[in-house]
Amino acid sequence: MSFRIQPRSDPWGAPLVPMPDAPPWWMTGLALLVALLLQTQTGPWLALRGAAPGFVFLFVLWYGLRTDMLGGFLVGMLAGACEDALAGWTGAAWMFATAITGALAGRTAGTVVSESRVWLVPYAALATLFRYALFALALRVEGHALPVPVAHLHQVLWQAALDALLAYLALTFVPRLRVSRVGLR
Repeated sequence: MSFRIQPRSDPWGAPLVPMPDAPPWWMTGLALLVALLLQTQTGPWLALRGAAPGFVFLFVLWYGLRTDMLGGFLVGMLAGACEDALAGWTGAAWMFATAITGALAGRTAGTVVSESRVWLVPYAALATLFRYALFALALRVEGHALPVPVAHLHQVLWQAALDALLAYLALTFVPRLRVSRVGLR
């Protein structure tokens, strides 16, 4: 894996940090396919109080934190379009919500958030809540209102907890997923 310095202007004067190169496009597509298969095939079996694990969304967050804002946006748009195609009734709501959240994950690439489990696990939970809020907003714009928002809020809180747990387990048991630039010069 090669490393490069990504020039990004930082208004607070933080030094530039080495950013890992994005994975090849075929690896990204294969990983997205595996995440989609995991989410559709094992998701119902791993559901907790109506919330299924978001393997696709966790992949988008990981990719955004590994690359940059544009990479997170593009992979988020592709992953969201796949989720919309599988859902059948959401229009482009998942695509919009996942793309925006992936872009924000890419914006935080190279910051302290992407360095440690202490920051990444709550980040995954908050990103899940933010993505769902964007999803509900997009559904409202499309003319589909969520019937019982309180029940959906309960489910999305469980979804955030489940995604945070999956992020913690993935970062603990697959150390290669961590994005660490400590000691690189």
